[in-house]
Amino acid sequence: MVPSSLTSRSRPGRQSSSPSPSSGGSLLSGTGVPTGACTGDAYIDLTTGEIYHCVLEKWTDTGDCSAAPYPEIDLAGCGLKDAHLAAAHLAAAHLATADLEGAYLQQARLTSANLYGANLNDAELAGADLTGVSSSITTCPDDTNSDNDGGTCSGHLS
Repeated sequence: MVPSSLTSRSRPGRQSSSPSPSSGGSLLSGTGVPTGACTGDAYIDLTTGEIYHCVLEKWTDTGDCSAAPYPEIDLAGCGLKDAHLAAAHLAAAHLATADLEGAYLQQARLTSANLYGANLNDAELAGADLTGVSSSITTCPDDTNSDNDGGTCSGHLS
């Protein structure tokens, strides 16, 4: 079952009505290759695990990453630089070694996520729930290393 914070698609290429993909910042999911307008969104094909980003208002396969579907989304090692994932349901997500540099993660639910070795440099995490996050050797948003502050990025989020 896909959580409500991930927008699902009932048919390949057809986007659900809430939230509107034109608003940007959504982590969408469904089956098939995404089509149609997009603005700053990311999309996970739940059939293949391929991840697409909206680049210049067109869907582009990242080519470097596949994700296992929810629950416990596996985005380990994915290139998600500058991804707009505000308010995304990423609880218990496996984001080890993911490149989240410059990602927009305001209000994201990252509870119990694995950020081991992830790059969060310049990421926007205001209001994100980081309860129980594992962040050893993680590059924090302020470009410090989490290991230099007790294995956490708390206090280094901006």
